[in-house]
Amino acid sequence: MSDWPSLRWLAQGLLGCDLALQSGGSSAADGLLSRPVLTPSHLLLPDDLPVPDGLDQHSLLRAATAHAVAHLKFSVPSLPSKGLKPMTVALISALEDARVERLLLRDHPGMRDWFLKPLRLAVQPEGIGFAALMSRLDLALMDPAYRDDQPWVHKARTLFEKQAADLENSEGFRQIALNLVHDLGQTRVAFRPGQYQVSAPYRDDNTFLWQHEISSADPPPELELQVPQQHPPQAQSMPSSGEGKVPEVATEEVALCQHLYPEWDHRLSLLRQDWCTVVDKLPSWRHVPKPALAVSAAPMALKRPPHLHGGRRVRRQPEGDELDLNAVVEFMVAQRSHRFGESRCFSRRAAAEPSASILVLLDLSASTNDRLPEGTQTFLGLEKEAALMLANAVHASGDRIAVHGFSSNTRAEVSYYRLVDFGAPLDAAAHAVLSSAPARHSTRLGAALRHATASLLEEANDLKAILVLTDGAPSDIDVHTPNHLVEDARHAIHQARAAGVQVHGLVVDRQADTYARRIFGWRHHHIVDNAMTLPTRLCSLYRWLTAA
Repeated sequence: MSDWPSLRWLAQGLLGCDLALQSGGSSAADGLLSRPVLTPSHLLLPDDLPVPDGLDQHSLLRAATAHAVAHLKFSVPSLPSKGLKPMTVALISALEDARVERLLLRDHPGMRDWFLKPLRLAVQPEGIGFAALMSRLDLALMDPAYRDDQPWVHKARTLFEKQAADLENSEGFRQIALNLVHDLGQTRVAFRPGQYQVSAPYRDDNTFLWQHEISSADPPPELELQVPQQHPPQAQSMPSSGEGKVPEVATEEVALCQHLYPEWDHRLSLLRQDWCTVVDKLPSWRHVPKPALAVSAAPMALKRPPHLHGGRRVRRQPEGDELDLNAVVEFMVAQRSHRFGESRCFSRRAAAEPSASILVLLDLSASTNDRLPEGTQTFLGLEKEAALMLANAVHASGDRIAVHGFSSNTRAEVSYYRLVDFGAPLDAAAHAVLSSAPARHSTRLGAALRHATASLLEEANDLKAILVLTDGAPSDIDVHTPNHLVEDARHAIHQARAAGVQVHGLVVDRQADTYARRIFGWRHHHIVDNAMTLPTRLCSLYRWLTAA
C-alpha cells in the first residue's frame, strides 16, 4: 500500500517508537463491517475496511493511525471486563476513545479535522437505538458546533465536558459511563452484543482495552435466549420403583421461555409496560440424596412434618359438631332486631378435598448463601427444607402445591425456577432439582410475583395463595431510587389480590417490619425472629389459610 511509509513515519513521530502496520483480510463477524484492530505492538488495517463516501482511503488510514497512537500513549490496555455488562463495556470504550483523542489534540490541535470528518459521515442524527445514540455522542464530543437535543446525548456531553478538566483521570470517565448506562436501562434502549460495532470506521474495535473472561456459565442478559424444544429428561431418567438406585444426571442450566412484565414507577405513578424480562429456567442439576438436617442441629419441630388438617371446616350448617360463633352472633342480632335470621349456626368437618392451590416462592438471591446466626446452616438450605416439608404435607392433604424460586440480574434477566410444579410428583428428581437451585444476583420481587400470579391463575381451585420466603428487602443493581422495588412489589401484590390470589410473606429479618408491612400489608406479613422456626411457621401459615 503506497500510503504505508507515511503512516509508519506518522506513528513513529507521535510515539517515539515503531508501530508495526499490518494488512489483513477481514476483522468483522458476519453481517458487520471491518474495523482496525490494535495490539500493544501492531495495528491491523483490514483489506475490506470501508471508506465512506466523501472520504478518501488515505484520510481514513491516517485517522486510524492517529487514533491507535492515542490509545497507546494514554490508555491502560487489557482491563478486566468481569462484572460489566456488554452495554457498559461499549459505553466505557466510547468515552475512552473520546478521552484519548482529546489528549492527543491537546498536543496536536491540527489533527481535529482528521477525526471530525469521518465522525460527521458516520452520525445517525435521527436514530434512537444504542448504535445511533453512540454515533451522535461521538460527534458531540469532538465537534463543539454540533447541536443535539436528545436528552441522553445532552446529559452525556455535559458530564464529559465537566470531567474534561481532568482528562488524565480515566476513572472519572468510567463513573460517567456507569451513570449513563443506568439511564439507558431506564429508557429501555436495547443492546445486542453480536450486532453492535464502533460507528466511526477509523476507530479500532476496542479489543485493545479489555481482557474478557471466557465463560459460558452466565451469559449476559442482553443475549437472545434459545428456547429449547423440550425439557431435559427428568422423570424419564428415574426408575419407577422408589427402591431402585437413581442414576446420576447432569445438565446445563436451561432457559425454557421468557415473558415480559410491567414495573410500577411510584414517582411518576406510571406502570411501565414490558419493562422486565422473566426467564423460566431449569437449574443445572444431578441426583443427590433427599435434603435433610443433621439430627444434632435440627430442632424437634423440623424432624417430621406437622399434621395440618383432616378436612375442611364447613360453616353455617343446620347441624354439626360445633357452634359457628359468627353465625350465632348474626342470628342473635337478627332476632333482637325483629328480623328473620337463618338458624344455620353450626359447623362440621367435611372430607378433605383438593380446593387449594399454594405456590411457595423462594428468594434465591446471593444473600441467601449467608450463614444463619442460629447455626451453621444457610438461609438457602433452610428455605428449601421448609418448602419440601410443606410440599410433603400438602400432598398428603390432597391440595395442590408448587415450589418456585427467583433471582434477578437487572430488569433484563429475572431468573424464575419452576423447582416443583403443580401436579408434579415429589420423587427423587424433584428433590434433586430443588436441592440444585442456585442462589445468586439480586431480588426483583415484583416481576417474580407477577409471573407467579400468572401461574396460579391457571389453577381451578377456589383458594389460590403465594407464600413468599425471603431474607431481605427487594433490590437490584440497576435500581438506585430508594423504595422503587418495594413500591413495585406492593403494586404487584395489589394486582394479584384483585385477581383473587392471596399473597403472604415470611421474612427472616428482624429489621423488616417497615418494608415488609409496606409490601405485604398489615395482616399478611410475618417476621420470623428465629430462622430455625421457618418450616413450622410456614406450615402454620398454610394451616391458617385453609382452616376457613
